[in-house]
Amino acid sequence: MRILRLKLKNFRQFYGECELRFLSDDTSRITVIHGENGSGKTSLLNAFKWVLYGKTDFDTGEQTILNELALSEIAPGSVTELSLEVEFEHEGATYTVHRKQEFKRSGEALEAEPIGKSVPTLSWIDERGKYDTAKNPANRINQLIPEQMHSYFFFNGERIEKLANVSASGEIRDAIKTLMGLEIIDRASDHLGRLVIKDLRKEASETASADYHELLEKEAKINSEIDHFKQDRETATTSSKGFQTELDAINASYEQITDVKAKAELRRSLETERGTVEDELESLSQERMELVSQTGALAFLNDTVTSVSSVLEECRKKGELPYKIRRTFIDDLLHDAKCICGTELQEGSQARAALEGYRDQATGEDLEAAFTDIVSNLRAMPRERNRLYAQLSTWSAKESDYNKRIKAIAEELDEISSSLGSSDIEDVKRLEERRNELTRLQADERLKVIKAKDAIELLNDDLAKIKKEIEKVQSKSQKEDLARQKLEFAEACKNLVDNLHGALAEETRHHLSSKVNDTFQSILRKDFYAEIDPDYTLRIFKDVPGVGKQPVSEKSTGENQVISLSFIASLVNLAKERNKAKTTFFKGGVYPLIMDSPFGALDREYREKIARHIPDLADQVIIFASNSQWSKEVDDKCRPFIGKEYSLVYHAPKSKGREEDSDYVKRTDGPEFTKIEEGYLGH
Repeated sequence: MRILRLKLKNFRQFYGECELRFLSDDTSRITVIHGENGSGKTSLLNAFKWVLYGKTDFDTGEQTILNELALSEIAPGSVTELSLEVEFEHEGATYTVHRKQEFKRSGEALEAEPIGKSVPTLSWIDERGKYDTAKNPANRINQLIPEQMHSYFFFNGERIEKLANVSASGEIRDAIKTLMGLEIIDRASDHLGRLVIKDLRKEASETASADYHELLEKEAKINSEIDHFKQDRETATTSSKGFQTELDAINASYEQITDVKAKAELRRSLETERGTVEDELESLSQERMELVSQTGALAFLNDTVTSVSSVLEECRKKGELPYKIRRTFIDDLLHDAKCICGTELQEGSQARAALEGYRDQATGEDLEAAFTDIVSNLRAMPRERNRLYAQLSTWSAKESDYNKRIKAIAEELDEISSSLGSSDIEDVKRLEERRNELTRLQADERLKVIKAKDAIELLNDDLAKIKKEIEKVQSKSQKEDLARQKLEFAEACKNLVDNLHGALAEETRHHLSSKVNDTFQSILRKDFYAEIDPDYTLRIFKDVPGVGKQPVSEKSTGENQVISLSFIASLVNLAKERNKAKTTFFKGGVYPLIMDSPFGALDREYREKIARHIPDLADQVIIFASNSQWSKEVDDKCRPFIGKEYSLVYHAPKSKGREEDSDYVKRTDGPEFTKIEEGYLGH
């Protein structure tokens, strides 16, 4: 898939009709769009999202997507429209997606209300020149570019480091699932569980004996409770995300108020840091549980090790273990019927009987190997126990430091909240009250998620016990036996489908993890390595001499951004591989990569390293960057691959004391708008 053209009309900063054309071939695969902050780079990124899916991720919501200058030109009560159109090639066909939205000016102020919903259309010309349109454009668009994947192909570099948080593991798991094209397996599992098994359980219950009937009722009740808690978890998760969207909007509003902007930015920074520290605490807890489950018994084996070692040493001194002669050696002598001293070992002879007696005392190879392993392990146990204690002590110290930092952050946040809540600015006071309310509501929803998760785990344990009891109950009739067989077969089918899904997801996780590490190590200047762990969290590790593999706890924003970018680059690359393979499940696709501020907070060296890899990230790369981010080092690495270049010239309202113009900022008497000019004005 390659994007050919993006046409805008009255979308955000872009007044009237504007157009961007993209050139992409094997050598000229990069398009760069330059612009200063506020000029519309993020708006262009959202333009792709809106035209395809009718959604944006602006902090201010979608009420402000109509251009203010276009709105100011119509009278109150009049109607105007915005529209977007994107044209792209895909598998020999040329597609055009068009979406428009009408707005009605609601009063003298520059406010407008949308009229109905946005209307999308999709048309295409296939490789034979035949024109066609989609009856269900949204569904067809989602097949071409899955909505679940759009955030990875159209991403904001300034927010990308969030992928490295533990909380993003669900997003990564969903991306892998979507990439594999396993929706049909999901539907099969849902159909079997929600419909087939439910009906067969009812049928089996009607023919069941008293014992079997009672167990089936218990099983049905537990399954119903699990479904209930899953629904509670999903509802609470959705509510929490909704509260977060409103919190983000409030934070954005704060940062527009000069008197409190610094405090709002500090609070955002502190909350980000708290999230990072909490993620590290969660990772530490998981690692500690894993270590204790594997080697925790060493803490209680000191006396046992001493006792067993004493017994084995006594046996060794007596020559009992291992015996000085091996059994295989004696077997060979008996087979040859001749001793090493030359004595004949005839059947029934005294000499043969004596040797056979030795054979019973001699050590077998299995026994000797077991003896050697036990002795070796016993000698290693004290050392491993000390290592366990040392690691637990290190983690306890880290945990204490993390908790102290969280407490300190909480105190700073409380102070900021108290200061804003008692502000003389009425809007600030009102916003802070709403923010505190949303924070409490979100905490309640997150607690519901945790409680639902714990309840589901306990119920699954009860369900496993019930199933074992059901296996022990004997059928009382042929009809009951048949009903049981059908139910057991349906459950086995669902387990098979679920296991298939899990196995394919795990295979992709391993493959993708390897790709992420290769990209990560080629960019990062430290001797670290990256992986996607079994919980689908992006992790950074290092090898500590004498200790081994250890997680990197203090990750910088740059390191988080590099591992997140490595994940996205690997995802795009793997999708391309899967598309070429044309396998049953792993469908994949060749997607463009559209990046807003991909260099984010990276320093000069990181920017240069990432810029070196950008031409290889995808077949088509579109970059939005400010002049400060588009440094000479970046330009040198990308320049040979640039096919098209544009500059966004921002026409800003005149303000007192700021009348100067520049290549990228012009002053205007009316509402703000942006013009698109071809070329790079930074030269």
